[in-house]
Amino acid sequence: MKFEVAYRTADGKMTETTIEVADRNAVYSELRRQGITPISLHEAGTKKRDKNEGGKLSGVLKIVLFVVLLSVALFAAWYFLAADDGAKRRLKDLVTRPSKIEMHQTGAAPAPRKGTGAVSVRISE
Repeated sequence: MKFEVAYRTADGKMTETTIEVADRNAVYSELRRQGITPISLHEAGTKKRDKNEGGKLSGVLKIVLFVVLLSVALFAAWYFLAADDGAKRRLKDLVTRPSKIEMHQTGAAPAPRKGTGAVSVRISE
């Protein structure tokens, strides 16, 4: 089997060489015998792996994350700067559980005076 090896020489230059060994296990033994510490190693004749091959997916994920965060920021800006109370109330109603509100008069306290609009309220879930 042939392997292509990239390594640095003693003076710091990047060099590539091809070595031929009986099997994959003998690659590092042969490199050690020649005094080579590999930087990259792949089987000869195979396509070198593109450095950015895995980066394509992460690039798409970065774009999706950016769009989501931008959407959240725009929604927050609209909510705090431009939304009226009715829109805020409708949004709040979407995320909160409905409560049952009963208006009643308790027997312990006297009834509120007429015209004051005072009532007692009991809220239950």
